[in-house]
Amino acid sequence: MCSRDASAFRLHDCVRLHEKTGLNRCRVEERSPLRGSLGQTWQSLRQDMRTHLQEVSPGRRFGALIKRLIKYATAAILYSAGLTGLMLRRTLETGHACLILGFHGTTDAAPGYFSPGHAISNVRDQLRYLTRHLRQVSLEEIALAVTRGESPPVASFAVTFDDGFTNNVIFAIPVLQEFNIPATFFMPSALVGSSRDLWISSLRELVRRWQGATIPGVPGLWPLLPTVDEASRYAAYFRIKEALKTQDGRRQEILDRLAEEAGGYTRPPEEDRVVGPDLLRRMTQRPFTVGAHSRTHPILSTLEPESARAEIDGSRKDLERMLEQPVLDFAYPNGRFPDLSDTTCRLVAEAGYRCAVTTEPGTVRRGDDRLALRRCLPGNVPAFLASFELLARAWADRRRTGDLAWPLGRRISYLRAREARVES
Repeated sequence: MCSRDASAFRLHDCVRLHEKTGLNRCRVEERSPLRGSLGQTWQSLRQDMRTHLQEVSPGRRFGALIKRLIKYATAAILYSAGLTGLMLRRTLETGHACLILGFHGTTDAAPGYFSPGHAISNVRDQLRYLTRHLRQVSLEEIALAVTRGESPPVASFAVTFDDGFTNNVIFAIPVLQEFNIPATFFMPSALVGSSRDLWISSLRELVRRWQGATIPGVPGLWPLLPTVDEASRYAAYFRIKEALKTQDGRRQEILDRLAEEAGGYTRPPEEDRVVGPDLLRRMTQRPFTVGAHSRTHPILSTLEPESARAEIDGSRKDLERMLEQPVLDFAYPNGRFPDLSDTTCRLVAEAGYRCAVTTEPGTVRRGDDRLALRRCLPGNVPAFLASFELLARAWADRRRTGDLAWPLGRRISYLRAREARVES
């Protein structure tokens, strides 16, 4: 797929990239670009609402709808008054804090239930807005300050991308270059240049193309799930994804059974797969760096220590062999505090990493743990809403003491239990 936005790769550059990397066709079918700012905003908000409502149990959807509408209205009022960016900057300055942002895939398609990542128009607008109010820095600058026991660069933000998708090279890198923003790309090293896909990508394609009216249940994990339309297929996908996250030992067997029911696996489009070695090296050109994201993307705290060590240390060695340069940073797969343990953090330290990032939302401040840095994941939403959500995270985190003052299991978490785990 080729972006048709002027600030991304020009068409002939995109075609040349496709030819060089084996992405030998420009796919534009079924993915129309968003047209116009108001159209983008409306389509993004509508899909955000639809997706959110499918992720909560039916009995809670009306309440979730009202809360979401209130959030939209509040965010729009603050943004229109020019207050969101000012309040975000002031909150970070008062707390002597900064933000690390995390994204995954990117696409030039409109947001949808089965989007392979953020609409690049939303990413561009979010980054444009943040650069007006905060200073952009590298993850290295934050890591070095925290390691020295100092405050990180105040009122700044760093950008990271997980999973190493080819679409990051096609769509995200041009936007980062447009705003002169450094970024770190975290790679599942065993999948670089492999014919294997991330299990979440395989599941997404299975459910998206599911032909039957229901997906069979798995005792103890999920019941029989209806798939009569795209919304119900997404709800089924979300339910299965959450259940399989903690099933490292059984996951492949369960996916194979689903694939057999569906008539076999279908790989994602080339741009939605993990990069090969050539594009991996493209991700290390200044001001970009590559970090490790395990070898195969398991939740590390569910593994035996030796298996976790192989994932953590092996990922670094794989990438250093391919790149012939040091790999210093790590991102935990899934990455919430419950997905970490003292053992996994110790193994990350023993592997020689400079820092490690989580997906536990919040700011980074003096006294935080360099091996469990908090990171905010902006939604696939317009800038006015994404910046409001960052403000809410920073405000909630403003009086938190440094994480090193607390054992891992007692650190403040702003993540509530998922309402999305729909009752059987």
